[in-house]
Amino acid sequence: MRELTETIEIEAPLQDVWNLLADFGNAADWAPSMRESRLAGHLESGVGTRRTMRHSWGFRFEESVTEWSHGTGYSFDVLRAPYPMKDVRESWVLEGDNDRSRVTTRVAYDMGLGWSGSLLDWLLVRFIVRREMRAGLRGLKSCLENEAGRGVAAQDAD
Repeated sequence: MRELTETIEIEAPLQDVWNLLADFGNAADWAPSMRESRLAGHLESGVGTRRTMRHSWGFRFEESVTEWSHGTGYSFDVLRAPYPMKDVRESWVLEGDNDRSRVTTRVAYDMGLGWSGSLLDWLLVRFIVRREMRAGLRGLKSCLENEAGRGVAAQDAD
């Protein structure tokens, strides 16, 4: 199983970061590669919450929360991962204080197709996954820091 980890520092309070991430069905609001995201089912948060998403490349997938730690993160399984990836699990963990947050995402996955899947992963898949992870973190950072900037600008105008 391959495991990739990426981290970013965000100039925003931990609670603001959590509020955005905890809105599990609205990842397309901040994740640049996601064209659609919405909750699937009746749960809005916690273990068992599900969402469906459509990537900018056109493929669709579904995710289900397997761990939920209010205020500090969650993990989920990707139920229908892009072939030949399989057994994809992702986690988001938050640390921080009133002014600055640190967000770490981790993706673990296996590949189908035996040795040719391993070769494909080594040549291409891991680079695409890491690029998507970084883009998601940068999108989260941009969304939060731009929101904070707009809030400061509104206060300055008063």
